[in-house]
Amino acid sequence: MKNKIFLLFFLGIFLIGIASAATYCCEKTTGSNPAYCQNVNDKTQCDSNFKSISSFCETSSFCQSGTCINQQEGTCISSTQTACESNNGFWSSKKKSELPQCQLGCCLKGDSASFVTQIACTKQASDGTATTFQSNVNTELSCLAMANPQTQGACVYTKDYVKTCELITKKDCQDKAKTSTLSGVEFHDGFLCSAQELGTVCGKSQKTICDDKGNVRFVDTCGNLANIYDSSKIVDENYWTKIQTPTCTPSNNLGNKDSKSCGACDYYSGSMCKDKKTGDAVDSGDFLCKNLDCTDYRGPYGEGVATPTNLATASNYPKHGETWCATSSKIGNANSTEDINSPGATYFKLTCYNGEVNTPEECDSTRGKICSETADKTSGFKTANCRKNVWEDCWSQTKQTDCEDISLRDCSWKNSGGYSFTENGLTNTDASGICVPKYAPGFERTNDKVDPNNDVVKSCGAAKAVCHVKMEKAIGGDWKCAPDKSGIFGLGSFKNNCSCLDSNWKTQMNNICTSLGDCGEKTNYFGVKGYAFDFVTTQTISS
Repeated sequence: MKNKIFLLFFLGIFLIGIASAATYCCEKTTGSNPAYCQNVNDKTQCDSNFKSISSFCETSSFCQSGTCINQQEGTCISSTQTACESNNGFWSSKKKSELPQCQLGCCLKGDSASFVTQIACTKQASDGTATTFQSNVNTELSCLAMANPQTQGACVYTKDYVKTCELITKKDCQDKAKTSTLSGVEFHDGFLCSAQELGTVCGKSQKTICDDKGNVRFVDTCGNLANIYDSSKIVDENYWTKIQTPTCTPSNNLGNKDSKSCGACDYYSGSMCKDKKTGDAVDSGDFLCKNLDCTDYRGPYGEGVATPTNLATASNYPKHGETWCATSSKIGNANSTEDINSPGATYFKLTCYNGEVNTPEECDSTRGKICSETADKTSGFKTANCRKNVWEDCWSQTKQTDCEDISLRDCSWKNSGGYSFTENGLTNTDASGICVPKYAPGFERTNDKVDPNNDVVKSCGAAKAVCHVKMEKAIGGDWKCAPDKSGIFGLGSFKNNCSCLDSNWKTQMNNICTSLGDCGEKTNYFGVKGYAFDFVTTQTISS
């Protein structure tokens, strides 16, 4: 009897010890690594800013477990409300299985697919890529089968007891599987319908067709597209089994222009699939990569501004997509800017497109805009555009480096024989040279009268030159330029401008004048010469 009493007494002490070991439930504990809903035996271990109770956490209302939905993490996890909200989550008292956004489904993003929850699918769209969540897909294998929906391959199916095939996308094939009139629908990624291992009624053929990318393609006996046309592989079993990248393009004919054996066309290289015409040679089929270059063009074409003497040839013609410059001048001298900028001449931009030279684009009939052309250093491919002619401040430049700064202006530096621009026109100031427009501006062709305030008129006016020459006449003789004289100690010395009577002076001044606009002695764009100017001299009879 004593032993029983002692045993009961001992068990009572043991149970009291267990109860005193976990007296409190802390909603949040203190310390450097706090925990939520933690059972402790000392109330001081509970954070005073949160709830606590003298009981086990399993029985407390504030430690009730639910589901925490975290949008930022894309997760659904079991959690208490306090722990969830402290981590910026949305808490629900429902179980994870009761929340639609926490159920697994198929998340489609681009060409990829993943079997995840809707909340995780939404997280994948955070990079800006659109996603689609399909909750009706309930297995991972079904979901992964939906990846790469736009990949092409052979869609094999049975219709009217015949096993046939179509070369379509995976998505289109999956849609066909929903059609009740078809059976045994299977998609074979990367295969052609003519592949023997698929066992369909579709086979090889020698027919070709133009695809939507401008290439020449084989077609099988069912009318499906096959690989790019390559006459060396018409009966090649491997070439008719899987979709392949063509290897028939030679290095010396990019785009396979007018090739009889290869259908890998390239629009940017100057070719496109077209019907075979009379004179075109093709090994098989009725289509080829037609050359889009302007091979028959023989108009202005060449470096710089093309003129009638700088024409396209049978070996040097405009390429598809090329643009280049030309002028309406009929006098034609590729090395003479004075001819190119003749009165009435206009700059044009020409374009070769799909084998034809388009109607010229006029830059500006007054040459306020000029055509600027560049050529690729490797291929020589030309690109031109109409741009503003920046000529207005040329004659105010006094240094060659400033004059020829192409980032600021379109000007040229000329030898002027010492003359420079002053308020009185061209004056001999012993200048090293003179700055004039590289592309002389002009007047409207239809103008009978020109506004004196026109900028081109003012520019021409800056080229006025007066040279005073003292003449003398001997008794019974002709007028001649008075010679220079030097007095004793320099006194009474006299220097005359006899060089102004030389025809070179007239030519030099006229070259400056013609550079400033439609002025000076010029030949217009029709080839008609303007009026010549005579010297105006002051004759002084010596005493």
